[in-house]
Amino acid sequence: MGKTTLSVQEIPLERIRLDRRNPRTDGERDLDELAASLAGVGPVQPPIVLPDADGGYRVLVGERRVRAAKQAGLTAISCLVSDPLDPIAAHRARLAENLHRQPLNPIDHAQSLRVAWLLANAEAMELGREARALMEKDRPLSAILPELETLLEMHGFKPTAPAVTWEQTLDELGVDMTPARRKKLLRVLSMSSAAQETLRQLPVTEAATRALARLDEGDLLKVAEAIQENPDLARRARRMARAIYQQGYTPEEAIAEASGQFVTPEPEQEAAQATGFDSDQAARDAVLNFLDAANTLLAAMEGVRQVAPQTLDLPDPWRSYFQNALGAVRDAVNE
Repeated sequence: MGKTTLSVQEIPLERIRLDRRNPRTDGERDLDELAASLAGVGPVQPPIVLPDADGGYRVLVGERRVRAAKQAGLTAISCLVSDPLDPIAAHRARLAENLHRQPLNPIDHAQSLRVAWLLANAEAMELGREARALMEKDRPLSAILPELETLLEMHGFKPTAPAVTWEQTLDELGVDMTPARRKKLLRVLSMSSAAQETLRQLPVTEAATRALARLDEGDLLKVAEAIQENPDLARRARRMARAIYQQGYTPEEAIAEASGQFVTPEPEQEAAQATGFDSDQAARDAVLNFLDAANTLLAAMEGVRQVAPQTLDLPDPWRSYFQNALGAVRDAVNE
């Protein structure tokens, strides 16, 4: 935040407003534990707020702490009050704050990074004034992003030859992300706004989000409805998506398989009853257990890649532990 000065002030919560330009759109979720920790003492790390012209304040960083304080029944909290900030600098501050705390929803993550990249290019193309005008309005980033893209396109911006590269933008934000992962993450923005909003509501990993983003919108809605009705299916979201776009399953077939709803042919049912052993049932249970384990392993691998894109980036002894675990998996597969 540069040379911005901050002063500590006790501010009534009724005078603090949330800001719709916050990269995080799920700030109201899972606040119980945080609210319990704040009850009576307030946040250890105060939120940072910006003064509004009407005497109120708007949250710059720390929205979840403000929400949790309200939920805990507090009437006022200590805040760090910042000097007024340029709207581009404010976006960078919000993005940096969110990237280094609880992981962002993949849709929010992709949108906020792309906005940061476009803002950097707008400034390099001497379009900072116009970009700031778009960012000054208190609107969700999903509404600002297409207008920012249009502004730059009208002035000859070419994503393949930008004035500011992705690497320069990420370095400035302190984000370590490989080009391959960035491209995969940003691919979710190619979906319609309705599809993005549907995916935003699902409790799935980034890898599952990217897989679901490859589905037709109608297929995506069916899978999303199934996950909403049965949250346990969230662990198998990636498997369902791949079954649809790689193996030609219908959404209904993919959902049925993930749910373990298989129909055994009648002759086999009769044989199972006669012998007392249902081989199809045993095979189904074994394969579903294997699928669950595979999904868990893939999610764990994704988590490691986010922390350390290259295995050598892991510090010891964690690098050795990871390599040993990976070796054990490879040995089991090659048996």
